[in-house]
Amino acid sequence: MVLSITDSRYNVRLHKLGARKIVIVDIGPLGCIPFVRSIHFLPVGKCHEEMNTLIRGYNQKLRTAVHRLNQEMGSGSVFVYANSYEVINMMLQNYRDYGFENVNDPCCGEFFPLSFCLRIGDENEISTSICDDRSKYLFWDSYHPSQAANFIIAQHMLNGNENICSPLNVRQLNDYKL
Repeated sequence: MVLSITDSRYNVRLHKLGARKIVIVDIGPLGCIPFVRSIHFLPVGKCHEEMNTLIRGYNQKLRTAVHRLNQEMGSGSVFVYANSYEVINMMLQNYRDYGFENVNDPCCGEFFPLSFCLRIGDENEISTSICDDRSKYLFWDSYHPSQAANFIIAQHMLNGNENICSPLNVRQLNDYKL
């Protein structure tokens, strides 16, 4: 993945197609998603640190590649590195500040024993358990952030500082004149 975004063939093609402002989002802390925590039998509040260490290493290489792309492509294009890892990590560490009550279990499905969020039959049949208030959960299912979490991630990318989006946040990117 990191190599493919630095391959000039892709960038030239994107440029020919009219792409000038591109946001590249990193990988979040997958070691903290309910699926990974469940299959590794991790206690409440603990993440798979080895997995997260690998992801942080990948994200650092991705950030460097995006910075290099901005240098190589010059003023004709802008690439933004978006740090979803940090935003999700902030929500995990300070979840009550973001309005969450549960950052361990999925809203749809079960953490342990692991069950998947799916519907069998018509729309009136619920085949898995669903929480009462999904806005209070960081995770919708065992893999994905909830709608509330995605809204917070989007807000940080739209308005965040250089730790979240670099060299510009999405709002600044929108206003940036090439």
